[in-house]
Parts: sequence; structure tokens; C-alpha cells
Amino acid sequence: MSDVKLPTHSHAISALVQNETGTINRLVSMFRRRGISLASFNAGDCEQPGYSRLTITVNGDDSVLGQTIKQMEKLIDVVECQDLAPDDRVMREVALVSYYPSQISREAVLAVASEYEAKIEHDTENCLVLQYTGPVRLVEKYLEAMQTFPVREIVRSGPCVLKVSDQ
Repeated sequence: MSDVKLPTHSHAISALVQNETGTINRLVSMFRRRGISLASFNAGDCEQPGYSRLTITVNGDDSVLGQTIKQMEKLIDVVECQDLAPDDRVMREVALVSYYPSQISREAVLAVASEYEAKIEHDTENCLVLQYTGPVRLVEKYLEAMQTFPVREIVRSGPCVLKVSDQ
């Protein structure tokens, strides 16, 4: 038997689930049992009362992930589940970055933030908080640029994904 590794890809899974106690635990446990590491997991209310929309991003080969999605669909709380290809989705993430204003050059930080069209969410004598929203790769690029300044704290939402339909 060869030690050939299957190629792995990043997958964005969108799932509509019932808002029930234990739903998220059952889903995460299923991924753990299958040995699939979750890159991110985002859950929130959606357009249907009593339901949540989940965005799960994972890295894995297509065949294992396809089987996992079939297993997800068997869970009673899961209404629908899809692995959305890049052309079939809009995916965005929010990053909040906090600084101690006394430790930075405010003008330099705001100049870089302006290049990325980041928003000032909080600006006082003791705290400066900037928000950047965009595709994951641009959030990474923004955070890399902002790391040149002493950061107080960074919080990321994890990606949210929405299926694009031209119909």
C-alpha cells in the first residue's frame, strides 16, 4: 500500500439547523469522530425563526468531506447542508483590532486602516478599536499590515458564507 496523500482543499459548508439544545455539540462531535479538524465554526440566527445558519470551514479531501456531509444530513436537527464552491458563495469575515493609543502613532495606524477602508469603532484616550470586514484572504492581509503596530487585542468572527443564486 502506498503512502500517497490525497490533496486537501478548503471547504465552506453552509448548514441550516434547528435551534435545539445539543445540535452544535452533535455536529462538532461528528467532525471529531471522523478526524476532520474544523478551521472555523460560525453560528447565528437566520431568516427562519427557530433555526440557525452555520458556516463551517474545514480542510480535507473531497471524498472524506462528501461522506461527512452525508452524515450531517442524517442528523435530525440538520435541515439542509451544502459544501459551497468559491464561485457559488460570498464569504466574509470581521476582524476587530484594539490598540492602546499611548503606544502607537495614531496617524500611522489610521493611515494604514484608511488604505484598507477599515472603520473606527471606538476612539478614546485609552482605547482605539478598528473594524475590517472582507474576504478572508484580505482580512489576513489587513491583520498582517496592522501587526507592525503594538496590538492590544485581535478578535475575528470566523467566516460567514452565503450561497449566491442568480435565479
